[in-house]
Amino acid sequence: MKKKNILILAISIGSTVALLLFLILYFNIPRLHYTYDAATDSYYVDRVYGNASSYTISDEKNSKPVTKILSRTFMDKTGIKRIDLGKNIKVIERMTFLNCTKLESINLENVESIGRNAFENCISLKKIELKIEDVMGGTFIGCKNLKEISLTSTKTIGSYAFSFTAVECITLPETCKNVAEYTFHQCMNLNKIIVLSSSLRDNTYLQSLEGVEFRG
Repeated sequence: MKKKNILILAISIGSTVALLLFLILYFNIPRLHYTYDAATDSYYVDRVYGNASSYTISDEKNSKPVTKILSRTFMDKTGIKRIDLGKNIKVIERMTFLNCTKLESINLENVESIGRNAFENCISLKKIELKIEDVMGGTFIGCKNLKEISLTSTKTIGSYAFSFTAVECITLPETCKNVAEYTFHQCMNLNKIIVLSSSLRDNTYLQSLEGVEFRG
C-alpha cells in the first residue's frame, strides 16, 4: 500500500515538474501575439514572449493588416537590439518600448502616431527619422545616445520629448506650429536649433535657448 502511495506521489510530482518546465519554455520561446480588432478589421500586437535580440512584425495576419502595437508590449525587454516593423504599422502606443536599453534599430517611416514615453530610456538608439505630425511628451526622454533626429511634417512637439538626449543639431520643419517647454531639457550637446517655421518666431521657449536660428 505504501509503495502504491509513493508511486502515485512520484507520478504527481513528476507531472507537476514537467508542466512547470513546459510553461517556462513556452513563455520564453521568442514570438509575438496578435489580437484581432473587429472595429478596424485589423490585428494589433499586444504581447511579446521571450527576450530575443530581434523581432519582426508581420505586414498581415490572416490576410488582415497589422496596424498597431499596444501600450507596454515590449517594455523592459532588455535583450532586444532590432525591431522590424511591418509596412502597415501606423500606431505605436505609450510606453511600448520603455527601458529597451539595447534597442539600436527600428524603422519608423510608415508610423503615423507614437504615444507618450514610447521610447523612454532606449539608451542605445542613436538615430531616428520621424514623419509623424505630433511628437508626444517624453517620447524619447532619456535616450542618452540619440544624436541624430530627423523631423518631417511635424506640427507639435510635447514637453520633454527629446530631453536628456545627445542631439547636437536639429531642424524644426516649416510645418511645426508649437514646441512645448522642456522639449530639449538637459540636452547638453545641443548647440544649434534651425527653425524653418515662421509660426515659431514668437515661441518663448525657443527664444530662451541658445543657438537658435530663426530662418522662417
